[in-house]
Amino acid sequence: GNLDMMKVNLQRGGLGFVVPVTLTRIWPCQDGHVIWFYFGGVMRHLDQPFLRWMEEEGRMTDFLKNFDWENFDWRTSTQDIVDRLEEIPARYFLEHTKAELYEGALRHRVILYPVSTARDIVENVQLATRNFWKDVEHPELGISIKYPGSWVQATEKSPDVWCRAPHIGEHNKEILEQELDSSKTRSAERKTKRQQDKPRQLLEGIKVVDFTWNIVGPFVTKNLSDYGAEVIRIENENRPDPGRTYPYKDGEPGLNRGGSWAQWNTNKLSLSLNFNHPGGVEIARKLVARADIVADSFAAGVMGRLGLGYEELKKIKPDIIMFSTCMQGQYGPHSQHAGFGYHLSALSGFSHLAGWPDGKPQWLGPYTDFPAPHFGALAILAALDYRQQTGKGMYIDMSQYETGVHFLAPVILDYLVNQRVANREGNRYACAAPHGAYRCRGNDRWCAIAVFTDEEWQSFCKVIGNPELAGNSRFSTLQARKDNEDELEELVEKWTINHSAEEVMTMMQSAGVPAGILQNGEDLLEHDSQLKHRHFFWELDHPELEKYHAFRPPFILSKAPCEIKRADLLGEHTDYVLKELLGMSDEEVAQLVIEGVL
Repeated sequence: GNLDMMKVNLQRGGLGFVVPVTLTRIWPCQDGHVIWFYFGGVMRHLDQPFLRWMEEEGRMTDFLKNFDWENFDWRTSTQDIVDRLEEIPARYFLEHTKAELYEGALRHRVILYPVSTARDIVENVQLATRNFWKDVEHPELGISIKYPGSWVQATEKSPDVWCRAPHIGEHNKEILEQELDSSKTRSAERKTKRQQDKPRQLLEGIKVVDFTWNIVGPFVTKNLSDYGAEVIRIENENRPDPGRTYPYKDGEPGLNRGGSWAQWNTNKLSLSLNFNHPGGVEIARKLVARADIVADSFAAGVMGRLGLGYEELKKIKPDIIMFSTCMQGQYGPHSQHAGFGYHLSALSGFSHLAGWPDGKPQWLGPYTDFPAPHFGALAILAALDYRQQTGKGMYIDMSQYETGVHFLAPVILDYLVNQRVANREGNRYACAAPHGAYRCRGNDRWCAIAVFTDEEWQSFCKVIGNPELAGNSRFSTLQARKDNEDELEELVEKWTINHSAEEVMTMMQSAGVPAGILQNGEDLLEHDSQLKHRHFFWELDHPELEKYHAFRPPFILSKAPCEIKRADLLGEHTDYVLKELLGMSDEEVAQLVIEGVL
């Protein structure tokens, strides 16, 4: 998005936009680290709860008290000012544990989160309250092991973990018997289906009322709109989606110039509606009456307070499917705590694992924002299938924290079974060597190489023009390579530095050695031949952005075409939705404008 909108390749560890100062985001405390930072800019109001906390603790200084918070923005700040602003939190955090700081943040509604280890996650009270963990029997070990359980909670059916992973060939007999019994029936069914199949949009006819915002929720519903669902985004220009505010095309502000919005809202309709007004709620209820799905990503309880909770919506449409996703779910002691994807990256354990063994955890950005939408889309599709079979709708509560924890399941299981708390390892991996990112010729150009087997090691040595190295006793086995890994790393980079990243990748892959360029935005958008071949990025015309690129879903369905159309302008389809879909007259719409509903 930054390349497309601003012609800027983001640097590692960046905020998502270029600022002239260095901000601390991961802070050391007594027993680990926490994530917190001053927001500044249009979100500087979020800094005030922290200041009230420090004042309550007697930590306020004259500099903080008299600071011009009204105009604070790091885009126009200096490093000296930022350093002085950070003196108080730096000292305060070092005096407290992660648990103490998190408790204080919860109490004062400060957007601060612990950088969790596997142990912290297993002991997390929010997960325990939501009965997230599932005991799974392992008869072959004679024990029961706690697993991450359902990643959504639904009023009808929730996914679950009911047994351990199978041993190789464990179910051969029963599967083969089932295959024999049902093969003839399935063959007849396939023949019938082939005769009926015609290319069509997969979700054509499905109607969605979309109250989501920022990234995760809109990404969930993008999966639906890109495959033909009618998705109506409910917006309010007085409280615009943050995605409409970054990164602005060519740096020029405007609610229709945000690159994030343009990316996550393809194929959608926009209705400008003040749903804090009773008339706005009434229009929303009319849309629900014709809908299949209602989606929101507000904090826990917000939809209920608006009069649009699931129990109310069921009275309008008994078989409605309502999908709600937020940071930590709709209930539990931490459900009301606000935050963003980069906070969940810390809470879910990813930040703790990123970085060098002798360094602090790394800022990962909103890592959890990207696996979570696929969990959400899958839950909605399953709910549609369940409704087709039973006629029943359902309420789906998806915690983005819980979906993130699922991606860390091996590390968590290692702690639960072996009591090992995983730590940072840089780019190294116990089962491979060399295994890392190696500097190549050019400015900040790198290629990742991973050698797992002895065969790959022999091929690697031939590629670098040193086949004798394969038999060198210091490197001839994986254990030997791990024992001499520092020397091996230097040897690899002495070769890669003389070649371009593209050359290194091509030579290694041709020899059967896993390798890949560390691509930046320009590489992905303009130079990646595989993405171009698969038409992953679509060039779209837009009234204010002119031409921009949006990606399609990362899969291609042979019998369900996908066509990407540009994201909507704010309120662009208000007349169409009200007049064509709800049958309102010009006079009725004009009255809604007068009353402040639109």
